[in-house]
Amino acid sequence: MYKDSVVPVKMETFSGVAAKCSIGQCIKTVLRRACIEKRLTIGLLPAIQYLSKHSDGALFCLTAEAPPGDSATHMQEVLLQAYCTENDIYVIKVDSQEKMKSLLGRCTSSDYSCILVHFPYTDPFTDSQEIDLSILTEAERDLVEHCEENWGYSQMPVIKLPEK
Repeated sequence: MYKDSVVPVKMETFSGVAAKCSIGQCIKTVLRRACIEKRLTIGLLPAIQYLSKHSDGALFCLTAEAPPGDSATHMQEVLLQAYCTENDIYVIKVDSQEKMKSLLGRCTSSDYSCILVHFPYTDPFTDSQEIDLSILTEAERDLVEHCEENWGYSQMPVIKLPEK
């Protein structure tokens, strides 16, 4: 059902000439660090609940394809993606929720179809409403760059995650 809509993504490097890592490796790095820092919301319904209260608290929304025939989950994912796009949250489509689960072995959840990565913690007493991109890790900045390059496309590329 969804396999026909998979857009291949070139395995390229980011941040200029220096060869760093593929976008899949960047996602792996970001997920593992955010898990350690407790900056993740894991699961479709918890993500929707979190965003209903904190529309500006997430940096990335990673979604995996819904199983074929699960139209209710697919509809929720489409609405979540539209909400994220409307609220300037970067949406990243990945190839497998099983791979996301294996990347986050220490985090426990039964649903890995959606993962929100929250912004790094900042000083709550600052007056600035703007997010300071200098507080992001290098991998997070690379993901932001990737998302900015793919922002206007009608069909999001599906990123192939590393096995582990």
